[in-house]
Amino acid sequence: MIGKYVITIVYSALLAGGVFVGVRQIYQGFFRPNELLNPLFGNKVAIRMFTVHIFVVSCDLFVIGPLAIAHKSPLYYWGGRSLLVISSLPIAAFLNRNPQSFGKFIGNWVMVRNFFEYGIHIVFIALPLSWFRYYLLLWWIVAYRYMDVGPRRLLQRLYNTPEKQAARPWAQYLNWVTIVAIYIGSFFAVYYKQILFARLPNPATPNYVPAHWEYGVVIGVNFALALFEWITIRQYSDSLLAAAGVHEKVTAAHY
Repeated sequence: MIGKYVITIVYSALLAGGVFVGVRQIYQGFFRPNELLNPLFGNKVAIRMFTVHIFVVSCDLFVIGPLAIAHKSPLYYWGGRSLLVISSLPIAAFLNRNPQSFGKFIGNWVMVRNFFEYGIHIVFIALPLSWFRYYLLLWWIVAYRYMDVGPRRLLQRLYNTPEKQAARPWAQYLNWVTIVAIYIGSFFAVYYKQILFARLPNPATPNYVPAHWEYGVVIGVNFALALFEWITIRQYSDSLLAAAGVHEKVTAAHY
């Protein structure tokens, strides 16, 4: 039992560190853009997209996902995960600077990991319903979005200038080994149910049967977020053109 407490404390500390970094980046993007590790978030539209993304990830991980598992609701579980994917794709497509910030090796790792995680979600949704698999996706895959952020940024300080890179060519590989160890370790911690607050549903609880209007709410919220992201992406591209001195006749402001 002591082991569970220790593992839960470490797991929680990594989560808290990731949340702190995300909130701090939002603050820097709006008020201190010169301090950003990723300068792309100095753009006001970009940091707005990131803020929405952090809010959605937090809702899925800490509210929607756990409640959906506890009440055995596939509708809300996948509705929340759909929101996460919708908010993630523009960040990955337009604002990803992992190779520049952490090195090409880690940049490639993040890309491969993303494809794997999207793929495993597709496989699990196609398989017969299993709340253990859904629990694993939530507390391993989704939680890891926060868990590696703190250590990755901390170790990046070992090689965050050309001089440090030349002196420590091994540093980015140490960073990669660390975040991969967290990825593998968190899998085993969740798989063997070592996280005290990550719980499976009661086997006696019946699957939740939503009313028709609940389907409408979940679909409507997802559609609203997709529409927001679509318009915001256009606003972002307009802002880049404006910064380059190119002004279009029709901008996102007309939508």
